[in-house]
Amino acid sequence: MVNLIHISDLHYDSEFVPEYMENVIKYIEDASPDAVICTGDIIHKGRITQFKGILPYLKRIRECTKFLAVPGNHDAKNSGIIFFERLIGPRRSRLIIDDKDTIIVGICSARDDIAHGECGDEQLDWCGRQFDKNLENRVLALHHHLIPVPFSGQKFTTVRDAGEVLEFTQLFELDLVLMGHRHVPHAYVIGPTTFLYCGTSTSKKVRADDSPSFNHIILNEGDIEVHMVNSTNLERTLLLERRLSRTKFVRPRRTRIEHLLGSSVWDD
Repeated sequence: MVNLIHISDLHYDSEFVPEYMENVIKYIEDASPDAVICTGDIIHKGRITQFKGILPYLKRIRECTKFLAVPGNHDAKNSGIIFFERLIGPRRSRLIIDDKDTIIVGICSARDDIAHGECGDEQLDWCGRQFDKNLENRVLALHHHLIPVPFSGQKFTTVRDAGEVLEFTQLFELDLVLMGHRHVPHAYVIGPTTFLYCGTSTSKKVRADDSPSFNHIILNEGDIEVHMVNSTNLERTLLLERRLSRTKFVRPRRTRIEHLLGSSVWDD
């Protein structure tokens, strides 16, 4: 059984709430996960002062468990990828948890001052060489979403070459793809792969009446259970449960169509 915590979109220095971050760290300390994965936008404008400001929090997480982070578009702003690699870690990396037969690969979908994402052929090739391992649990992490997320607005900021990446996930039979970017917790299942999105974990940059949140993931011999954890009070809500290839979704919020159907605008 593999125990993972997925955080994202911390946005240090823009509506960042230290109390939320303290709650996240407390939860990590209590849960003792095998690893924490952060899917980008750790800071807001790519400034070195912002990276230095978030470091003490990340140091406390690293003291608890293994940690892997990928850059988001806000991390890459103003040539911030330089400071990301200097202070946080490489823009792409691999984490192997030997005793849990697990590999987690993080790739960079961010480009300086561009909102949308792109992976590129060279990075896909590199990624394929990382996953060419005989490990049971295979996890990919990137910032940008591969599939548009409901209730997250109409801005086109998916991965430009998402088709190639989606094909890759099926070819290599990945168990899990972790993403952030649009601040909406959500999940899709395609073939053997669960595509999991995270909300903003430590900021007020939420959408509609969502709460800041992060994901607690259990991988167990092909079965997946995901709880969305509210960063303000650490209450858990079942987001997805997959048993024996059967998937059960439990929505933590209303969908857009439910809001539309309940609106008086459409009444005769």
